[in-house]
This record gives sequence, C-alpha cells and structure tokens, in this order.
Amino acid sequence: MNEKNFWNPEMETISSDELAALETHALKKQLAYVYEKSPFYREKFDRADLGPKDFLHREDLEKFPFTTKEDLRITQESIGGLGGHQCAEMKDIIRIQGTSGTTGRPLFIGLTKNDVALWNDMFARHAWTGGLRPEDVMINPANFTLFVGGLSECSGAENMGITVIPAPFVSTGMEKFMGLVKELRPTVLFSTPSATHFLETVVKDTLKMDPSDLGFKKGFLAGEALSEEERTKIEAAWGITARNFYGLADVGADIAAECGQSKGLHFCAQGALVAELIDPSTMAPIPMTEGAVGEIVFTTINREATPVIRYRVRDMVRIYTDPCACGRTGFRFHVIGRSDDMIKVKGINVFPGAVKGVIQAFCPSGEMRIVLPHKGPSFGDNITIKVEQEKDQTSEQLEALGKKIRNALREKLVFTPIIEWVPADTFEKSQYKVEYFERTYE
Repeated sequence: MNEKNFWNPEMETISSDELAALETHALKKQLAYVYEKSPFYREKFDRADLGPKDFLHREDLEKFPFTTKEDLRITQESIGGLGGHQCAEMKDIIRIQGTSGTTGRPLFIGLTKNDVALWNDMFARHAWTGGLRPEDVMINPANFTLFVGGLSECSGAENMGITVIPAPFVSTGMEKFMGLVKELRPTVLFSTPSATHFLETVVKDTLKMDPSDLGFKKGFLAGEALSEEERTKIEAAWGITARNFYGLADVGADIAAECGQSKGLHFCAQGALVAELIDPSTMAPIPMTEGAVGEIVFTTINREATPVIRYRVRDMVRIYTDPCACGRTGFRFHVIGRSDDMIKVKGINVFPGAVKGVIQAFCPSGEMRIVLPHKGPSFGDNITIKVEQEKDQTSEQLEALGKKIRNALREKLVFTPIIEWVPADTFEKSQYKVEYFERTYE
C-alpha cells in the first residue's frame, strides 16, 4: 500500500514566498494570454484602462475587474459556443462540459489536453488529501452529460489509479445501481451529503440491508458543505470515514478537501488557481488571515481553453491559516454559505446552509425550504421554514421538536423562524444542487 503523504509534494508543501513568486510569474503570462486571445477580456480590461503591462506584482491582480457567471453567460449567448472568453482554438479543445444550468442557461467550459491533465492532477491532490488511494473502488452515480461530477471525476479518479464504476442513476436505474454496489463492493461512496440519507432509505427498502454492511469505507461527499452533525450521522449509518470535498465546474472540478487532522478544507490547487478574499458588499480585498471571513474569488493560471480572471463564485468562507499536522502549507477554508443566497432577517445575516446544518441535528435528512414572501435580501418579520417530518411522528412530537429547532436557531444563528411541518418526501431530492428556498412571490 502506498503510504506517501502527498500526491504532489512540490505544490502541496510549497512555501508562501515560493508560491507568491510562482503566482506572479504565471499571472503575467495568463493575463497577457487572455488579453491577446479573448475579445471578452480585452474589452473588459480596456474599459478599466488596464492591460497586462499594468501587472507587475501579485498584489496588482486587485486592480483588474471581476468576472461573474452572468458575464460569461451573456458572452456565450451573444457569440454562441464557448463565448468571448474562449482562448484556445476548437481543434485544441478535447472536452466541453458545463454547469448544471439550474439557475439559467448552462455555462459551457472548454478543456484542452493540458487543461485536462491539470484537472487530473488537482483531483489526485484533493482526493489523496481526503484519504482516497489507488486501491480504492468508486462507483459514480453522477449524470454523464455536461456535469463535471460525471466524466471529469471519473477521468481524475482513473488517472490516479482508482477503479471506477460509471453508473449514473438516470440511466442505470436505482435497482441496477444497488445491484452493482452489492456485487462489486465499491469502497468509496460518492454523493452529496444530503443524498446519502435518501440512499440510506433505498438500501434498507430495496436491498433489505443496513448501509454499513455494503462495504463502503470512505465518503467522497461533495456539492454541499458537511456539518459535524451530518458527518456523525452519515458515518454511523454507512460505517465510513466521511470527508468533504469542494470543486466548481467553471473554475476547477476539484479544488479542496478535508484531511481529517484539522478544521476546514485544504486548498489543493496551488499553481492552477489564485485565490483571493473580498468583502461582497464593498469588493474590497480582505487579508487571508486566521479566522477571516469573506467571499472567495478565483483566477485560473495555466488555463488554456476558457480561463477566468477574478471570478466571483459567490461562496462565503472562513479562512484558517494555522499549521496543520498533515504538513500541507496552504490555507484552509470552511464554506459558510453563498453571498447570493444570504438573506437578512431583522438585520441578521442568515445563510441557508447554516440553517440546514442546525435542522439536521434534529431531523436526519435536514430537508427544508425557507419561504420567501417577497424578493430579498431583507425581511422584517420572522420567516417560515418548512421542514420535512419523519414518518409516524405525532402532532405532539412535532410541536416539541419544532420548539427545539426554534431554540437552537435562536441560540446559534440569532433568529427565530416559524417552523411548519410538511409530510416526508414533500421536496424534490437533487443529487447535484441543493434548493433552499420556496419563493411564494413567483
């Protein structure tokens, strides 16, 4: 068994000075590249009266304009294809994938052969950090269309030496999928945290087995933040070590993972991405110091097909910079929520992911919807949260449980909602993107 500590020790243990020098050099090349190749970025830089010549030091990146998903959607809709930020010729692009498109038109992402090789290395770095090894077997239930969780994750896992069983739910079917699990005994459970509760029910009802008897050893849990309450329940139900993984289709499919020795996800994309922290209200930079909170922003470096510069992914994070026993030298972070999901209730910032984390301490699935009676982000009155009840709960039990949830939310998140119970399986379950809101005004 390979017991090395890192997949790519040069990048994973790089010093801050060496990383700053590497990023400065790579940024100079990337900014010059996009200015030459991309009409989208050339126009954006020209409007800001900036060009590659204005970048001399790592800190100069802060002068350049931000890019948003909406910016990229507009250029792809107006030009077609990969849009105005396509920098490589189509003959050099070997793969096109994209975002789920659940909030609008899918955003297409192109990858050259070198881009795919870099993504494969990033997968291996974060997978090794999270405890996966070449001798593992991973069954992949993700949809193999544009979604990076399908093809890209299989490509990365295969490149690392992991045995992959591609079995998307949508085409395999749940019964056949469970048959494959029972027959081939994969060691890695690849899922969103919330989907594990749905799968737990399926295993018990379809296979008449306990999930912990299926042979899974490790949880590759991505797509959502993993609360400690949820981790405890998942590990107990499945008999696994559950780790959280982080990636973004439009930036890098695999960016960060937990090592299990300290809080937060290790940033594993040194030399591929430059990360910044900003205040989402003022856009001012925030130093990446221990405990700092802000919106994380990514710039691709060494990206050929569809680079992004100062890309706002809208994730609000808390930064950790204290040394980790695992030996990785980069920063770590915890995703608090999304800046575009955040609402204000009587002046209090409320992140729906944090709300779900509290509810999961009392309801295993944590399935809930925050009811928005009008467009936000500010709400003057206490809002209603619909929560799925467990089967066979009495009205008295639900009333007592509702009080406990309200008290916990008041204590931990400083607001007190109205809890409205709805029957089990009321809300549509998604394997990919979590829905937090019910917008009654639409």
